[in-house]
Amino acid sequence: MLSRIVVALSAVAASVGLLLYGMGTAYQPRDETLEQWGLILLAAGVIALLIGIVWYRKVEAAEVTRIETEIRRRSG
Repeated sequence: MLSRIVVALSAVAASVGLLLYGMGTAYQPRDETLEQWGLILLAAGVIALLIGIVWYRKVEAAEVTRIETEIRRRSG
């Protein structure tokens, strides 16, 4: 359950980071603070997203294995 929340929030963080980076580069003169925060948020969001996806897959695989074991135990 927590892995799904991590995936959802990190995807949003990466999107907001990209938005902030784009806004920072669109200003003349460039807003370097906005650019830096955008890149930080984008990078952290992408890293957290990858971790969340791996975590989610591990949790789901463990759950499927547990269910299959329970079915075999009951039927056999």
